[in-house]
Amino acid sequence: MRSLRTSSRVAWALVSAFIVVGSLGEWAPDQPAVWAPLLVSAADVAQNVLVYVPFGAFGVLSFTDTYQRHWLRLVIRIVGIAILFAASNEAMQLYTLDRVASPIDIASAAIGAAAGAIAISWWRLPR
Repeated sequence: MRSLRTSSRVAWALVSAFIVVGSLGEWAPDQPAVWAPLLVSAADVAQNVLVYVPFGAFGVLSFTDTYQRHWLRLVIRIVGIAILFAASNEAMQLYTLDRVASPIDIASAAIGAAAGAIAISWWRLPR
């Protein structure tokens, strides 16, 4: 069980690094980028949801053997971490030339993380 936790944490870190690298653009701290709170692109939403599904799944697997409370509380914590992580990525995008920051991306990240966390909890954790 310990090797599952370790490999899940490594996978979670790799998924996180993949998301950060994919969120980077051309860095320009002296030229603020675009903040588009109402920008909705179906392809972008789908991409964000799909990339955050493994974030949620590996997040839950990273804590399954040490978390003593109800599985839903763990899911809520992982989704909270995903929201903070996505918000920090969107904040970094405010300092790029070729990226557009949007709260829709944060919401779609939360949906993807919730889907992955709930799916793995339903499959893996005892009820």
